[in-house]
Formats: sequence, C-alpha cells, structure tokens
Amino acid sequence: MNIRNCIAGIIFSVGVLSVISCDREPMLPPEPVINHITIKQLRAMYESGITTIDTNVYIQGDITLTPELGNVPSFIAYIQDSTAAICLAVTGTNSFAMNSEVKIFCRSVPFTLYNGLLQFGNIDIATQSELVSLTAQLPAPASVTISELLEGKHQSEYVSVTGVQFKTAGTYSGTRVLTDCISDIDVYTRSAATFSPGTIPTGNGTLKGVASIFNSIQILLRDTAELSMKGAICGVPSVTYLSQNFNTLTTNYTNVSSLTNWKTYSEIGLKTWFSYKTSTLGPFVETTAFGSGQPNVITWMISPQLDLSVATSPYISFDSADGYDNGGTLELFASTDYTGSATPWTSTWTKLNFTLPPSNSTYYSAFVSSGQVDLSSYIGSTLYLAWVYTGGVPAKTTTWEVDNIVIAEK
Repeated sequence: MNIRNCIAGIIFSVGVLSVISCDREPMLPPEPVINHITIKQLRAMYESGITTIDTNVYIQGDITLTPELGNVPSFIAYIQDSTAAICLAVTGTNSFAMNSEVKIFCRSVPFTLYNGLLQFGNIDIATQSELVSLTAQLPAPASVTISELLEGKHQSEYVSVTGVQFKTAGTYSGTRVLTDCISDIDVYTRSAATFSPGTIPTGNGTLKGVASIFNSIQILLRDTAELSMKGAICGVPSVTYLSQNFNTLTTNYTNVSSLTNWKTYSEIGLKTWFSYKTSTLGPFVETTAFGSGQPNVITWMISPQLDLSVATSPYISFDSADGYDNGGTLELFASTDYTGSATPWTSTWTKLNFTLPPSNSTYYSAFVSSGQVDLSSYIGSTLYLAWVYTGGVPAKTTTWEVDNIVIAEK
C-alpha cells in the first residue's frame, strides 16, 4: 500500500470514529412520569390499606377552606375536585389560599385518621405543591340533607343544606345545633374565627360550609356571607302541651325533680336523672351507671301529667345523645294508669319507639332529634311519659342525655 492510500485510510477511520462518537454523546435521563389521580382514588388507596403513598402520583383540586378566617387550625386546609374531597395537614407555613387551584404531589405523604377525620399530610407546600390558579372557579357546593351528612357521606366536601335553622339564638362561637326539624347536626366555630362573635341568624334557609368530623359529624363555616337564613322557621306547633329545655337548671347535678311536677325514681340502684352543662352545650339532663359501683341500675324520669282530652294530632319530640356507649339503654314509655306514685314500674307502660343517636363508644355523640313520635293513640286521655335508663357496672355504663322536650300538635 502506498503512503497516500494509507493516510486516506487513517483519515476515513478517524471520520467514522468521530461520527460514532457524536452518536454516543451522553443524554439526560427522562423526567419521571407523575400520574394524575382523583381525590376519590386517593381516598380509595387509604381504604385499601395504604398508609403512605409510594408511587409518583398527584391530585389537583380547589382549596375550599384554610385558616384565613381562623376557623381551622394553622396547619389545616381542605381540597376538593369533582369526585371527592380530603383534609390536608400542612407542615411549616400554610400559604394555601381559599378558592385557589393547586396540585399536590403525593409520593411519601402519609394518611392519618384523626378523631374520625381522614387527613392527608404532612404537606410541605414549597416542595410538594404547585399553584395552578390563585382565583379558581369553585364548584357549586353539593346539595345535601342533614341525614345524609350524619350517615358519613360527603366527608370534607363543600356542601349546602337547605330548609335549616339554628335551634337556639346566640353567637357563632362554639358548637351550635342546626336542624331541619327532622334531624340535627353540629355547626362548630372556633373562638379564633374572625366571625366567631357574630350573631347567628334566627330564620330558616340555606347554610353552606365544609362537612367535617371531630368525634362526631359537624359542619365548618367558610364565611358567614354564605348563609341565607331569613325565612319562617319550621317546627312551630299549633298547640304546645309541654315544652322543657331544662335551661333553669343552671347548676350541675341538680335533681330533675326540682322542676315543677317532674319526677325521678330509682327502680334498681341509687342513680337518678340530674342536670348537666358544658362550656358550649346545655343545660340538659342525663343519667349514667358510671361510678355507681352497682351491677344493675334502672332509673326513671317522668314528665308532668299531660291532658290530651281535646288533642287532634299530638306528638312528642326530644333530643338525645349517648356517651361512651357500651350497652346501657334509654327507652321511652307512656302510661294512662300511672298515678304519680314513687313506684312507677308497678303501673302499665307502653314502649314508644324513637330515633336514637349514633352510638359513640369513645366520646359523646351529637344530640339527635327523636323525630315526631306519634301520640294519637292517647287522644282523649291523660297520660305520663317516662324516660327509663337501664345499665350497670362494669358492663353497661353508657351515659344518656336528654334535652328540648316538646309535646304538641302537628
């Protein structure tokens, strides 16, 4: 081979190597794929047993409630998409803005069940969220009934309930009972909320808020401007035979027999019915076998005598709640042959069925309306009504509470 051909061969080889070398330049790895899932799918992960997300997924939705007006703690926010909603727990500064749209990157984020409320966090806003829009178009609230909320539906969702009113007057601060004259639910407002000192509306109408849980079902208000409650109230009877809210029993542990014509007797054991109130509820009356040291407890609370001789469509309604339920029972009875004696159990009593509150074995349930219990079988009669508690230590020490008794015409 001559020198010229040799040099040409070398040049060709170098050129080929150069092309191959260019083709093999190092390339950046592809960006990791992060898949979008709905909040309903996120909640389903928890329900399937997942406690911490270990895949690259994100949710996207509207922030419906933040600490901006003080009605949730500084580390809490609620997010919702078209499928469901969930409560977010935030670590560090909570800069989520109400009515904004955000993405939440879920990898390594844990679930927590806090007093019945499913929370997703802790979320580091700087590294685990992305702002999509500061002024998102918030979806219309889900139109729901109180009974649907009490069934646990719509947890953490922005909701609207119509035909409702507050049972008592006062300010927003604390727990206030909302009713549709069939069912009741708590509306809770933190004392730190900017609208806490405001006066609650006294009419019937529509209330919007976020469905939540703290041991029992409750609604959290976003803004009092979302309430429109100026209509005529429901549940006003044409004739009232008896109305007792126990508000005159201002001292705890006052025997209910201190009220005119009310009676309480112990059939077994020594427990009676007595008054109680908390910082936000009451006064109401309650009884319990707890602390009695007695294996069997039966105690009666009896109304004044009722004259239904000219009644046409009478009913009784009242609110009840249970606490630390482990089997102690509350029953309602009516009698036309009881004479007011100290041994009511020797008379004839007929059991009346009513709506019970949800059982709560770890705390106190919300007060729930009995509904309108029909008394038309007693038209033309005089009668007594009795609330009878049955329990005992240690197996059945449930506390039962009663309030807002009304006997009236429909």
